[in-house]
Amino acid sequence: MVEASKFWFEKACGSSECKSLIHPWTDRCCDATTSMLWHCIRGSYKFYAMVYLIQILMRGKKLGKKEIMEQFRLYLKSGIFGLTVGSSFVTLNCIFRKLFFSEFSYYTTVLLPCTVSGLAVYFEPPHRRVLVVNLFVNLVFEYWLRTLEMKGWLRRSPGRETLIFMLGSAIFFYCMRRDRENEKRTPLFWFFTPPKVSKVTGEPMTGFKGKSPACPHREPCLNYVLKGTAQLFGVGCAMTMLRTIIPKILTPTKALKSLKFSHLRLGIFFGGYIGIYRLVNCLLCRAHGKDSSLYALPAGFLAGAAFRASPSTPIALAPVTSTLQILGSWAYQKGMIPEGLPLVELLYCLCQGILFHARVMHEDVCPRYIINLMHTVTSNKADEIQAAFIQKILKAMP
Repeated sequence: MVEASKFWFEKACGSSECKSLIHPWTDRCCDATTSMLWHCIRGSYKFYAMVYLIQILMRGKKLGKKEIMEQFRLYLKSGIFGLTVGSSFVTLNCIFRKLFFSEFSYYTTVLLPCTVSGLAVYFEPPHRRVLVVNLFVNLVFEYWLRTLEMKGWLRRSPGRETLIFMLGSAIFFYCMRRDRENEKRTPLFWFFTPPKVSKVTGEPMTGFKGKSPACPHREPCLNYVLKGTAQLFGVGCAMTMLRTIIPKILTPTKALKSLKFSHLRLGIFFGGYIGIYRLVNCLLCRAHGKDSSLYALPAGFLAGAAFRASPSTPIALAPVTSTLQILGSWAYQKGMIPEGLPLVELLYCLCQGILFHARVMHEDVCPRYIINLMHTVTSNKADEIQAAFIQKILKAMP
């Protein structure tokens, strides 16, 4: 894949017209805006239908009528957010070029419009903005890692990513347990939320029968561990099957035949992750007769070893970015960050600009999530735009 460097982009595309670069499917800017909006309406609600379905599965519990209506309301808002970001790409590029710039440039063609369009995040409620920012910061870190690897400055491997995940999980679980003691908890989207530290103490216990008074759960320890393991194993398998079967749903026989044993890997990771964490935490509570947030450090570290069953760079980095999210929330609460500063929204705009710029200019190192996101939300229009960029650069290169 050709990388659109600053030199070759400006040489090949600088003097291009909108119709040949930004909307190659039509000559008129107005028609391009209209068609892009229609494609983004379909694509955005299709994408967020999958997102909300996965989030409901991750909760692992049934939703009442009131909760279903609330989720549907949030789904509509998220759809507006997605279609606004997607459809404004063409509009803002055409406007910026005609009003402020005489030609297309490396930084004002994708980076600037996509940074500005990030303001659409205000369509999301505040608690979801935090979750979206956490995801995009994580993706920016992944993009930087891939860039360093491509330049030969870094080597990634499943073993190294597993170690990063284990260390990140240890600190993240500790921060989560401490955060549970705050009145204003940080909104997080994670596999599960550990319980508050139990204030009850008791005599140290040996073995694993029954329940220690110090354990922060109600049922016997063995049931608690097995229940969490089975529940998250099922969620992981369900997510994998959805991703495998839905694209082939029109051919059910082929869809079922495409299922393999390797599709259990995500379930093994999810189930093992929760099971090991709960097991270690319970053993420490039973051994000492009291609970402590410090137990999350060894429990989270050992639980992270389950990551080896289904390694993934974005997931390896997720505990790190989620920990930064909690620390940022604590900084807000302590007045270290001005309360009126829209840091979340500004950070999202910057991350969106960087990632969408990477999608068009540096596809080889762009996170796969962003490529799939833009493909789905724009109903394939993002691919047409990126192809137009690359074609012009190839013609200009010797």
